[in-house]
Formats: sequence, structure tokens, C-alpha cells
Amino acid sequence: MRVALASIKRLFLPSMWIHGRDSLLFQRLFWGALAGCVATLLLAESSVLESMELSMLEWRYRVSQKIYSAVQRPAESRDISIIDFDDLSQFDIGIARFNDDHAQKVLATAIENIEKKGPAIIVIDLDLRGAANAELISVIRKYNNVVIGLFGSLEGSTDLPSRTIMNNVRAYGYDELIQENNGLICRLPVNYRDSLGDIDTSSISAAPVPSLTEAVINLHRQIKGVGPSTQILNFQSDQPAYINFRRIQYPSVSFRDVLESDFDGSKFKDRIVMIGCSFTKRKEEPFKRRTPLEDNVPDVVMHADAIQTLLDNQVIYSFPKNIAHHLLLLLGAAFGAVASILPLSTRTATYLTSGMVLVGTAQILFEGFHMALPVVPPLAVLTLGFSLGTFIYLDTDLRQRNKELAQARESMQVRAEEERQRIAEDLHDETLPALSAVARMADKLSNDLDDNPVPRQMREKLDQAVIEMRRVINDLHPSVLETMGFKSALENLLSILTRDHEIEGNFLDGDGHDDYQITNFTKLQLYRIVQEALNNVGKHSKASVVELKIEKVEHQLMIAVTDNGRGIDPKLIRKDSHGLLNIRQRAQLIGAQVEWKKPVKFPSGTELSLKINMDENPVKKVDAT
Repeated sequence: MRVALASIKRLFLPSMWIHGRDSLLFQRLFWGALAGCVATLLLAESSVLESMELSMLEWRYRVSQKIYSAVQRPAESRDISIIDFDDLSQFDIGIARFNDDHAQKVLATAIENIEKKGPAIIVIDLDLRGAANAELISVIRKYNNVVIGLFGSLEGSTDLPSRTIMNNVRAYGYDELIQENNGLICRLPVNYRDSLGDIDTSSISAAPVPSLTEAVINLHRQIKGVGPSTQILNFQSDQPAYINFRRIQYPSVSFRDVLESDFDGSKFKDRIVMIGCSFTKRKEEPFKRRTPLEDNVPDVVMHADAIQTLLDNQVIYSFPKNIAHHLLLLLGAAFGAVASILPLSTRTATYLTSGMVLVGTAQILFEGFHMALPVVPPLAVLTLGFSLGTFIYLDTDLRQRNKELAQARESMQVRAEEERQRIAEDLHDETLPALSAVARMADKLSNDLDDNPVPRQMREKLDQAVIEMRRVINDLHPSVLETMGFKSALENLLSILTRDHEIEGNFLDGDGHDDYQITNFTKLQLYRIVQEALNNVGKHSKASVVELKIEKVEHQLMIAVTDNGRGIDPKLIRKDSHGLLNIRQRAQLIGAQVEWKKPVKFPSGTELSLKINMDENPVKKVDAT
């Protein structure tokens, strides 16, 4: 993997590389933005979030209603009145459905009484399926302002009112309300669909439309000459439009009272009069629905709310999904990038502030500008972006600290090597000459005192001290790296081992090169690692054969020290083993990979394998000053 990345990295100019803190900032911004985009793509189409958004929308309706109620008293509609076909009407009149001759005669009487009060439109949202009373048809034709609501659906239902009735009303539309997956009804029942292909529409003054709400709005515009038209209501399929529920009070009269000759219909004049069922709540009652403000609301009241919303031009719009997704993607990328560069306290404060601002802005837009701004998906993106940004911040911070720690260790190692070199030079320039001078004095004493053995013994001790001193100087600063070269210096280490411990040593040169284009610091660390490995072989392995192999394989320099000794059990290695710890630390300094394993060549023993990528030039010597 590292080789592949190195080959890609070589394609870029060195001037394009970013180093240090600038690199850390760039990495955080890049990965944070990418994480935010991924979070958005994962959450944008979540059905769970859609359901939660509907719950949040319901909450906004309730908050808006509380604000509205605190500012002013509930208003009374000036455009719509409702006639309730309720429990008492059903009991007193003895009618359950208006799909027979007698029931429709009663309905004709009621319509006649309502028309005397001068309404603009009468909307019949009752069950008229399968009947056609002549008197009812005559009344409908006479006033030419009746709209009926069709039960059923648009998918070719045959359970409809008589064709004669449908051909004489001014307009009709399906009495359907859009129910969300959580049972909430808040979306406007205005949808453009194909016309009813199996209905004779040649004699209908108003073409059939999908919803009752749209039919009433079209007819109201034709009669009054003002009001929204269907062109205005042509909402996009991915942009829901919602009813503006305000708990408006609609003047209402019981259906049985309308049949009385002396009923007061003064509030019907120039209004839309809607006749619909309003029964008491029953188990599985089909005429009761759930709105954001209350449960068990009759369909006729919800249709009245929808019509009133359109007449007042207070439709609550939402963002089209394609625009919302693009904005959400931008938000995710921006917050992911910001969250990945801020400290934890600032990041948390930003997250909480952003969430509160988002919720507050959504409520202000909902209340003042009739705009339903999505809240849950942005909050989810903020939360996931906050989590991913925290992870990215901690990860990059840890890597940066490890890098700085490695640089500090490298600097310390450089200073230590320089100090060793200084000590070695002092010993070579001062201590060795002093010992040599003492040795010459011992030689003089030996000549003057032939019979005394002490000067000769002093000379022998001094010779041993000089040899030991030279060994110490070489250990402190291996001058063989400079005088003999890198590969010859390693071979010299193997020769010293075979000489001091009587072990057979084999040096394998795999490529015949000596200059591997690595820094002097890297060469020194490799030398120290091999030196420590060979010392361990001499002290602990009890081996008879040791092999040192060095070769270049593709873009890697590989060094292996293999012996046939008693081997090493990784489980028994002590944590305070300074030799192995020293090898690991030096390998980490130069970006090398070190591994201890059982050799393939020998039946027992240990193989230390060292690999370093030369193309990356992992370590550059730190200025000790």
C-alpha cells in the first residue's frame, strides 16, 4: 500500500506538498468536509428522519398556534360556513345516507332553504352514491352553484353518484385528504392528475378536477372574479404545500335546523356553505381525522381549513427536495469542515448554537413567512458531522502529536550522536595521547629497571586500556561509516562478532550497491540497529551460524539478521528489555518496519527483518541547533 501511495506521490511536484501545521489544517478541512457530505448522503433519504420531520412539523404547528392565540383571539371565517350532519340530525330526520329517493328529497329541501339566503357556493360532502332524485337534480340545475365531493379514489372507482347528478352540478372533486405515514393530515389536497376518462363531461360547465378543495377554489374564482386559480396551485410534486391551521371558527348550523322554515341563515350570504358529516367519535370512524392541532376532526372541517388557507393566500410552502438536498449537502460539508478544526469546547458550543439557531429560524419562517424549513435532517447532519468532526480532530491531533514526538526523539537522538561524537573526539585527541605518553614512560622505566617487572606490567595494562579506549571511541562514533562505506561497515560488524564469539558469519550482498540514496542519519540508525541485533546474537542466542543479508527490492531496502540459535519467544520478551526497545525506537525514527520471526533457513533461531521505503525519504536530519 505504501509503495502504491509513494508512486502516486511522485507524480506531484515537491512545491505542491504541504507540510507542518498547514498540512494538518488542510487534512482536517478536507476530511471534515468529506465526512459531512457522506453524512448528508446517508441521512438525506432516511424514512426515519422523514417521520421525525413530520413530528417536528406538528410541534411547529402547535407552537405557532400558541403564539397566534397569545397575540389575538381566534378569528371567525368570513368566507366559509358549515352545516353539520350530526348525530341529532341523523336521529331526528331518520336518515343515515343520502343515496335513496327520500333522503335526496330532504337534501333538496335543505339546499332550497340555503339558497334563499344567497350563498356563493354550496358544497355537498355527503354520501350521494347510486341515486338520482329528480327534485334534487332540479334544485341543483336551478341554482348552478353546487359542488359535490365524490367518495372513493381516482383509480377508476365505479362507486360514484348518479351520472345525472354529476352532469348537473357546477363542479365536483374527490373528497380525499392526504394522510402521512404517521396518520397526520396537514398537506393540501391539491394534486394535478388525469381527468376522469369514464365520465361524460361534455355537459359539465367545470371540468372535473382531482380534489374537492381545488373544485371549490376554481368555482369561487369564476363566481367572485377574484381568488387563486389552478395555475397558482400547480405545486411541484417534490414540494409539499401545507394547510395553515389556525383554529379558525366557522359559523355552523345543524342540518336538522336548516330544514326549519325559520332558521337563521344570515351568515350564509356570499359564503361557501359546506354540508358534511360531523358525528360523535366512534370506533374506526371514517369521518374523523388527525390534524397537527387536534384529533378526530371531521373531513368537512379540514376541507374548510384547506379552502380558507388558499383564499387567504397563506399556504405553507416547503423547499423542493432537490434544492433541500443541495443545501443539506452544502451544510454537511461546511459543518463537517468547521467541526474538524475547532477545539472541543468551541465545537460543542458551535453545534448547540447552530441547532438552536436552526430551530428558531425554522419557527420564525413558519410563523412569519409560511415556510416549512426542514429541521430534522439538518440536525441529524449536524450531529453526525459533530461526531465525525470530533473523531477527525482527535485523530489528526494524535497523529500530529506523534509526529512532533517523533521529531523530538529524532532531535534528541541527533544531539546524542553529536555528543557521542564530541566525547569520542575528546577521547581520541586527549585521552589516547595521554595513555600513549604514559606507555612510553613505562617503556623508559622498563629500560632503567631491568630487574623490576612492574614497568612491563604497566605497559601491558596500558596497551589493553588503549585497545579498550579505541573500541569505546568506535562505539561512540562509528567512523567506519565514513571511511569504509555503509555496506562495508555492516560487514565489519559481522566480522567483529565472528572474531569475538567464534561464530560462523555469512554476509550476503543482494545487489552489489553501496549508495542507497538515504541520509547519513538513516544510515547511522540502521547501523545501530544491526549492531544491537548482532550483540544480542553474541550474548543470548548461543548460535553457531549468523547471516547478515542486505538487498534492495523494488523501492525498499531490506536487511535481515538470521541466526540458528535457541530462538526468541515474543511472549517472554520483557517490557523493560532495553535492547529490543532501542531497536524499535530507532526503526520508528526512520520509518522502518522491524519484525522478529522464526527463520526459514534454519530449524531454530531468530530472524530480525528490517524494511525501509527509500522513495519516501522518511526522515530528514533535524538541525541540532
